[in-house]
Amino acid sequence: MTLRLPASLLLAAALLAACERAPAEDPARREARVAASRNACVAEELAIRARENLASLDTMAAMSGGLQGPMRAPLEYATVAWNFAELRHSALAHMDSAVSAPTPGDSTRYAQRAAQYVVRPAEPGTVDANAAAEWQRNFAAARSNPAHYCNREPLGPQGGAGSDR
Repeated sequence: MTLRLPASLLLAAALLAACERAPAEDPARREARVAASRNACVAEELAIRARENLASLDTMAAMSGGLQGPMRAPLEYATVAWNFAELRHSALAHMDSAVSAPTPGDSTRYAQRAAQYVVRPAEPGTVDANAAAEWQRNFAAARSNPAHYCNREPLGPQGGAGSDR
């Protein structure tokens, strides 16, 4: 019996050493990671909303005889808004991955991918500019709302990319 006790203590000491905590994350890096995760979370929500809105309008247009008449303008706007939301979501999701990447090479690769989704400013007063402005207002409102699920701990609905889940 006395032989087993020291062996079990050695095993416990080895397990504790193996489970040693990782070094603390730099506060600035954590802040950047949290912001990127929350931005991606909100952008995903806005992309889902835009897709659902487009699907609803598409269904209504199909039921009312197609794109003729009063359904044409809302459907065109919803399509542009959905495209914009998808591009912004892709860019912000890649930036989230860039900030949370385990290696500098991965981070650079994700940041380069994010840059591919940059949307050039549209001519003021166009459908594209109006959709972009609406997205920006909705994004800012969600990010400034502390009760929004993307702004709470743990990050977002599933903890956010790279977070401790």
